[in-house]
Amino acid sequence: MAAKKYVIGNFKGGVGKSTCAQMLGFEAATVKGKRTLIIDLDMQGNTSDVMSLTHMNFPEEEGGGNGEPIVFDKTIADVVMDTDGSYTNPEDAIYKVVNNLYILPADMSFELYDDWSKDKFEESLDMFQHLRDRLEPLFDQFDMIYLDVPPSISVYSKSAMYIADWAIVVLQTQVKSMRNALQYLEYMDFFTKQFDTSLYVAGVIPFMLESSDAVDKEMYEQAQGIYGEHLIKNVVLKNARLKRYDGSGITTERTLKGDLKHWDKRAHELFINIYDELEEHESWFGE
Repeated sequence: MAAKKYVIGNFKGGVGKSTCAQMLGFEAATVKGKRTLIIDLDMQGNTSDVMSLTHMNFPEEEGGGNGEPIVFDKTIADVVMDTDGSYTNPEDAIYKVVNNLYILPADMSFELYDDWSKDKFEESLDMFQHLRDRLEPLFDQFDMIYLDVPPSISVYSKSAMYIADWAIVVLQTQVKSMRNALQYLEYMDFFTKQFDTSLYVAGVIPFMLESSDAVDKEMYEQAQGIYGEHLIKNVVLKNARLKRYDGSGITTERTLKGDLKHWDKRAHELFINIYDELEEHESWFGE
């Protein structure tokens, strides 16, 4: 059975897309037991860096590096561009983060893909199909695939829309982000019609709400009116532990009794609940 493929989007940067890809991927793998792949399509490689750090935080028996980071010898650029005369097999560019969780990384070399693909293909559809075809051997090897994309209308984000079955829209409770989330959904509708593909909205995640801020509360109420049942009920409030994961990698620190420490527990429980809500939303489509 082929993997369920998710693109996580908003055309505004800094709203939490990468954090959602990382956390949902981690919970899918470690809590839900799903064989999970995160594909980094952002040349900044932030998610790749966080996954390398996450690998360090776990012992070998849990699939981790026991203090050693992942060394990425191959990246998505090697898989989709034949600049060295041949393509790298996608299986040779995936790296184990922890048990059940893998990363196909990106770095700055992937910035060349925009010009490379435009030079190689005349039609946009051919560009999207090329990236899909290069990744397709992985689709039957995983249960879940999360596509992390840059915040722009580009060959990267459009290819991800073409590949994905589901869209997860990340909404920051600010005026600009609200507008960009709507633009993303409108563009998604235009894209699916133009290229005759299917993409369903699994949910809209409200991210980093400042619960005591009147403007944030007003924006959230507006979001409820705009997105209705698509809006995820579990709100990601400002969370120092999630921010820390950017520099430390994801952690599951435990007390002497073996229980998850409070701040890790809160972060993981939140995204487990979001995962469950998204799954419930998918059931509405009869998938």
